[in-house]
Amino acid sequence: MNIRLRFKLIALLIVLSLAGLLVFQGYWLKGLYDTLYKQMEINIEEAMKIADYKELFLRIRSIKKEQGALGPQTQDVYFSSELDPSNKQKMDAKASIHPQKEDPDLNREDIFKTANPDSHMKLHIDYGDEEDFSSIDSTLTDYLYVIGEVEDMVQQAMHANIDSIKPIDFKTYNKLLTSELEARNIVTEHELVTIYKPNNGDEKGWMHLDKPERFTTWKNPVHFDYPLHNESTLQYRLFLKSPASVILTQMKGILISSFLLLLLIICAFIYLLRTILKQKTVEELKTDFTNNMTHELKTPIALIQGYAEGLKDNINDDEESREFYCDVIIDEAAKMNEMVKKLLNLNQLEFGEDQVNMERFDLNAVIKGVLQSSDILIRQKEAKVLFTGGDPLYVWGDEFKVEEVITNYLTNALNHLDYDHTIEISCKKEGNVVKTTVFNTGDPIPEEDLDKVWVKFFKVDKARTREYGGSGIGLSIVKAIMDSFQQQCGCQNYDNGVAFWFTLEADGKTEEA
Repeated sequence: MNIRLRFKLIALLIVLSLAGLLVFQGYWLKGLYDTLYKQMEINIEEAMKIADYKELFLRIRSIKKEQGALGPQTQDVYFSSELDPSNKQKMDAKASIHPQKEDPDLNREDIFKTANPDSHMKLHIDYGDEEDFSSIDSTLTDYLYVIGEVEDMVQQAMHANIDSIKPIDFKTYNKLLTSELEARNIVTEHELVTIYKPNNGDEKGWMHLDKPERFTTWKNPVHFDYPLHNESTLQYRLFLKSPASVILTQMKGILISSFLLLLLIICAFIYLLRTILKQKTVEELKTDFTNNMTHELKTPIALIQGYAEGLKDNINDDEESREFYCDVIIDEAAKMNEMVKKLLNLNQLEFGEDQVNMERFDLNAVIKGVLQSSDILIRQKEAKVLFTGGDPLYVWGDEFKVEEVITNYLTNALNHLDYDHTIEISCKKEGNVVKTTVFNTGDPIPEEDLDKVWVKFFKVDKARTREYGGSGIGLSIVKAIMDSFQQQCGCQNYDNGVAFWFTLEADGKTEEA
């Protein structure tokens, strides 16, 4: 499989895995939210019931206090069933409240039987076959339902009796309900109202306990009803402003943990993807390097081989021809030797194996030295070099490597010189660095190639580069040296030429040149 296609496939699988993880995480959190919401509904129903019990017992205690009958007592609750005029069976719960002394020899079950010996409830139980559990499950469901109904009847029987003696204290119930909700971590703005449902089916009536119709200004409030009478003629209705905020508050720890875990996984995926892409780039660079090296060495090797065979076969017997053949062989061997040296130097720089000796030196003196050593080449190119370095310009860096950078920039400028054959070198202090620029007149570099000139063996004009013997490594060495200094380098196009620049740390007492 093609390497590029393989890396694309791996990247696609990583992205799909990450997307699947996000979907699964969202689905799991949604399921948790729904579960907690249902539990909140159960907790609200339980809170409304417990608050109602407490309000009932507070009224009972008030009645007992008025009767002067506070203290331990036994309560008789009687149930009777009778047919109504429409022949429909219903439970009419009646309760009487009067103090009785407890018999210490009777347990709770005996007390109930003594107080109400004729009260009983028939429950049909089908035990089914030995291995049949469905009937037991059904019976258990019915049994639990009946227990709940009995509890409701007890509570409604108490309401029927107590409400006739002392009316419901709605504000007390509201306070008790608020306390019960807070005990169940249901803390949000709410409002309690009562609903009257007349028997004739007319529209419901309202009685507000706090600020009238405050809930009508809320956006999408949720309400929960709790009946006070067995025919639901009177109900409590609890409005919650933001039940979702209650659930999210309960899920806060899980949400934060899930977010951090998801963030960690995303970072790991991104790091893995970047590593894979980096490896892909390395593979491509290795391939390009092999191709470029093959191309660069192919021509000199072919020339050396050709002229060596010519000497062996005595194609030309005259001394001048043999001298020419030998010069070509020596020249091409020297080019290959120079290329190998530069590659070794570049390899040491890129892998940090070449030691950098940071020192304070005069940058102007280094530039003047490079110009003097390149004087012959400058005259051959008929170049006009402009440099007005005067007073010493002290910077920090490896003087030998900075000299190599300036030499490479100057050589590159001379090889691409055109128009009026002008090279201008300038040094300018910018903050705490000194920016050195080497400008040459000539054709600009194509914009799409500006970032590629630092790549090994990259050549804008390969034919022209071969003409002046360039290897395509010089600018790569400049980039590696500047990286080892932790400084910057770059190039910029102008209408009449190209400028290459680099920065060095200023000594603090430098002046512009």
